[in-house]
Amino acid sequence: MQQIHIVIGNLPDDVTEEGIREALSSFAQADKIRLANESGTPTALIDVGMSRAQAESLAQRINGRSYQGRVLRAWVPKMDW
Repeated sequence: MQQIHIVIGNLPDDVTEEGIREALSSFAQADKIRLANESGTPTALIDVGMSRAQAESLAQRINGRSYQGRVLRAWVPKMDW
């Protein structure tokens, strides 16, 4: 299995890595979570050990869900970095 990145955006300002891990626990186990706040709204970069197709399916299930009053946006980047 390879490591695939999932990006989750539109997170609340006070989000923590542990909070994201807990919110995702019913979907999948994140191997690594990094938070970025370059655009003013926190974004999480999630590393998961699964195929690209599985990661895209997971991102679709996360996309549009509510987390602490925010509607999440989730996607798998087209290019790996």
